Amino acid sequence: MSQSSLPERFYQRFDQSGRVLNPEWPIIKGDESIKLFPLRENGLRILFINAPIREWSYPNIMPIGQGYVASVARMDGHTVDVLDLNAERKGPVKDPPDVFIKSVESRIVQKLQAEKPDVIGLGGIITQYTWIKRIATLCKKVYPDVPIVLGGGISSCMPEFMVKHLPIDVAIQEEGEVTFSEVLRRIELGASFEGVRAVVWREASERGDGKIVNNGLRSSVMARSLGLDSLPWPLRSAWPEDEVYKLNPVGHLNWKSKWIDGAATEKDQYSLTMIGSRGCPYAVKACDYCYAAYLGKLYRLRSPKEVVDEMQYLRERYGATYIHTLDDLFLTDYRWALELCQELRERRKNTGFEITWGCSCRTNIAADDVLRARREGRPHMLEQAYEVGLRHVGYGVESGSPIILKNIDKSGQTLEKMVLGISETQRVIGYADCSFMIASPGETEETVRETVEFCKKVGLKPEVFFFTTAYPGTTFWGLALEKGLIRKAVTGEKGPADDDIIEQYFLRLGEQGDEVRTNFSDLPDEKIIELSWWAINELGAQNTFRHPHTGEEQKKKKTAVRGATKADL
Repeated sequence: MSQSSLPERFYQRFDQSGRVLNPEWPIIKGDESIKLFPLRENGLRILFINAPIREWSYPNIMPIGQGYVASVARMDGHTVDVLDLNAERKGPVKDPPDVFIKSVESRIVQKLQAEKPDVIGLGGIITQYTWIKRIATLCKKVYPDVPIVLGGGISSCMPEFMVKHLPIDVAIQEEGEVTFSEVLRRIELGASFEGVRAVVWREASERGDGKIVNNGLRSSVMARSLGLDSLPWPLRSAWPEDEVYKLNPVGHLNWKSKWIDGAATEKDQYSLTMIGSRGCPYAVKACDYCYAAYLGKLYRLRSPKEVVDEMQYLRERYGATYIHTLDDLFLTDYRWALELCQELRERRKNTGFEITWGCSCRTNIAADDVLRARREGRPHMLEQAYEVGLRHVGYGVESGSPIILKNIDKSGQTLEKMVLGISETQRVIGYADCSFMIASPGETEETVRETVEFCKKVGLKPEVFFFTTAYPGTTFWGLALEKGLIRKAVTGEKGPADDDIIEQYFLRLGEQGDEVRTNFSDLPDEKIIELSWWAINELGAQNTFRHPHTGEEQKKKKTAVRGATKADL
């Protein structure tokens, strides 16, 4: 197909319903295919900046979301450069917080002055708010007129808030590929973002206080129609996959150490990450604690062939021996899962390709297929997947108490199915990687004991006991505001939370295991901490070193860089 027959911009490949106009049009699928998309003379210079995260650990996950939109930008003929601040630290941060922050800021200024970008792309999750605000503020100080585009979960969860409180120009909601392409075209033309769906932006004004406009989401018809196989693969060559990410293992290769420092537990193994689906099949009525809707409430899967194609590319191009999928839920549709296993079997037979891999699932989904397979007289999904390389399954079990499971709306998950799903995973793979949380609505000493007894029953040493934490975009966020818990996390007293309190909450927000922030139970925070520590000791949980209440030194190490306030920015 001639290049002249291709649309000039990625967003022009789709009709208004999201259907690709020509499935035969080439897209970026690895290094060689980049050559199909020459740079344009008048193309934009785009700099993607990846903020630090989990500074106590080894950086092991490439920012896949940025990688996808970077591919779109490159297909549109723009120049793409990356400043991966998380990868550049290479290992746990050893410097004092002020020293590390200054070194990062110096690196940002150096990169900005060297590249002189036309557009800056930022993204991430809400726990990176402090860093993203620092970075955006510094970028605007160096180049006030360069537009900053924000994407990812942090952008989708509260887009108007982000445009109001961060020095950014536009926030993209939900999936970014089509929208980012259209946003870049408007920037090229010097036009406003009026009419571009799925963005929130600020109208221009001399004082910089123009009206914030929400253009609304793209239609649900488009979300249903936008096939994932019509999207490019992430632009991995722009990120340090070889130099950093594949060397710092994830999933099966570091599950025993990831809550200490994330160091490797197996030698001569290389891991990379990818996604095989978007959304969550439970997102329409999501678990109360989960923000699964930032990629849309419609669950879609890539074709098994497309998934295995990318796996094989990661094996051949980067030498990956283990691939971890970052999907909210990877093994959901058992028919699709069995097709994936068949594709892996055929690929092994025809080409000799083999890979180990890991993913997430739900215990009720695993259990349902165990029962279904028994009726049909076939190996169940996990057994077939293990035969073609599955070595890690993560389950968000959350609680062993029926009361708590009901209170957090963990649809379909019963104790019986949890026992069956976990037990079969342990039998097939050797272990089940399960996480739990404490301080949900209705939590009592008795419900925590029920959780511990459940773990003992199935022989679990849980990956982690988190503290239930409210994140924007979740049902628990609304409940936390209603109960005054957001203000309490900032001031120590319950009450209403205005924008200033909410921002202070975001500036202090770390991971769920750091500290009790939004205790939804009637127990005092001190009791929740005591029960968490008791559960850890009782079960020999793996995350001992990652809990601040196991020792002041560990607390200092983990919270040093994150504990910012407005005054620090």
